[in-house]
Amino acid sequence: MEINLNKNQQKFIDIALEGKNVFLSGKAGTGKTTVTRELIKRLKKAGKRVAVVAPTGIAANNAGGATIHSTFSLNPFGVLNFDECNFVKSEKRRVLSAIETIILDEVSMLRPDHLDAINWTLLKNGCGSLLDKQIIFVGDMRQLPAVLNDNTRSVLMRTYEGDKFFDAKIYPQLNVTMVELDEVVRQSDTEFINALNIIRDGGKSDYFRSFVGTKPNDGVILAPYNEMVQKYNEQGLSKLTTDEFTFKAEVHGNLKADDFNLESVIKVKNGAKIMYLINSKDAPLVNGTIGTFASYKGNHYIQVNGIDYKLEEVEFTKKEYVLNEEGTDLELRDIGSIKQYPFRLAYALSIHKSQGLTFDEVTIDLSRPCFMEGMLYVALSRVRSPEGLRILTGGRG
Repeated sequence: MEINLNKNQQKFIDIALEGKNVFLSGKAGTGKTTVTRELIKRLKKAGKRVAVVAPTGIAANNAGGATIHSTFSLNPFGVLNFDECNFVKSEKRRVLSAIETIILDEVSMLRPDHLDAINWTLLKNGCGSLLDKQIIFVGDMRQLPAVLNDNTRSVLMRTYEGDKFFDAKIYPQLNVTMVELDEVVRQSDTEFINALNIIRDGGKSDYFRSFVGTKPNDGVILAPYNEMVQKYNEQGLSKLTTDEFTFKAEVHGNLKADDFNLESVIKVKNGAKIMYLINSKDAPLVNGTIGTFASYKGNHYIQVNGIDYKLEEVEFTKKEYVLNEEGTDLELRDIGSIKQYPFRLAYALSIHKSQGLTFDEVTIDLSRPCFMEGMLYVALSRVRSPEGLRILTGGRG
């Protein structure tokens, strides 16, 4: 059964079904997710081979797809170029060749070198190029951007005019048509959506003062800083009376566990809520999968939907840009390695890791203010309806 579409939603569907490349944008509550799912359904009904990908595991999981890095075998660190893109195995080449439409979700977090790297990977492996595929970009550029440290940003700016996906070298050749949804489809939440859009545009709204409380609700807790997330996770763990396990990362060289989205020390108990942090080759687990920790008979597991998946340590090598011996150019060199179990506690999430998710109940801890453009807007727009929203200000007002 097809859904009822408003004018711009129908325009997006019509353009996409013609095989054209489209960038679908729009404010909170305008139905980007709904109309994208409808498009996927219609494309598949028409016999099109569609791949849905996103920059992060959480966003990919929410979109019902896979990460860009895993789909196109992209290296996870450093600024990518043609030489950094990988040759893939024959089965992967067949998959990439077969894809007809690529839907890229949460594109505010998509870097220009990553879009170019998708194109280079296709070219390098004889799978055509992005010019041979249909590309659908979906996202709100007022939401959170990609996280870039100073070193990565400086190297990126040697090649690109900006850090957004449309700064990619391939983008002008794609002839993308932009469709912006501007009609709120959740009519019962009109006041909430209007207030959200004020925040989206950088303003302030007294509407949200009525949601300020003193204690979290029963939902997930979102916070701007990792230290705040850690505090809540420790509190969640302390409520369990089961045996505690401690896993310490084995680190060599000049690096931090956080460089790899790992934990330097994991303290966990049977029954604890945890999040898987990598894309698994042997199990249907992606970065962002939520499950429960279990340990028995000397092995450790993440339980997801009633199935136990064994947890194994992973090892990563860190590369950083350094000057070459002549001092004339930058090159990548190994500077360290880390081995650790790829999971963390998941009673609370950072706001950045929540982008792309929707919850029935959300508590936003703003006792320390947001520090990045789009962060407050992302946090507030994670909740399905205002009835499930609570805000903690710690007396900040």
